[in-house]
Amino acid sequence: MSCCPACELRTELSRLRRSALLHAGGYGIYRRLIDPGWIKSMLAEAMAGGQRIDQVASGTDTEDVRGGEPARQIVCVEGGPAQDQLFASTALQSFVANEVKLPIRPCGTRASYSIYAGPQAHLDIHRDVPGCDLALITCLHDSDPLAGDGAIDLWLDGLTTPLREIRADVEQQRSRLALLPGDSLLIHGGLIPHRIPPPITDRLRVVSLMCFEIVA
Repeated sequence: MSCCPACELRTELSRLRRSALLHAGGYGIYRRLIDPGWIKSMLAEAMAGGQRIDQVASGTDTEDVRGGEPARQIVCVEGGPAQDQLFASTALQSFVANEVKLPIRPCGTRASYSIYAGPQAHLDIHRDVPGCDLALITCLHDSDPLAGDGAIDLWLDGLTTPLREIRADVEQQRSRLALLPGDSLLIHGGLIPHRIPPPITDRLRVVSLMCFEIVA
């Protein structure tokens, strides 16, 4: 067992140190990685699926490493046949494995969708749960894609920084990325602290979320 959160994070960084994506900055944004027809099918699936509101009040998360209960207001939708087929495809898994130059496997058999609707929609600072070393986030729809200059905040220099230290000064070393409709972001979400900030407009954003584990 690690003696402290920073030690645990350094151990995790050591485990993934051979990842080519990590050496390239920890993330990549890919235009048209997923065919527009598939984007359309997944958007329809997300909007028609059984929607569940996932809401957690701010100030309750004490996690320093991974997972936890970050403050959030999201509409969650379980994946369906269109997303299932893509998630299980050899082509997509080969792409992810090639980006990290390490063997990977999907986390589970089903992915999910998240819908961010309105000015209160957000997901606060966190690292992804154990097992989700890599997150593939694909923007299916955004009604105002450049509002606030982006859709996701990253702390690229915070790989071994406990989350409480980042929460104490969220503007320190924050990077903000735009993720336009049709774009896919592959991120070392188990290492890089990140959040989906609340928009400054009455914005509707729908994303596909897929998680992969590095098994090297």
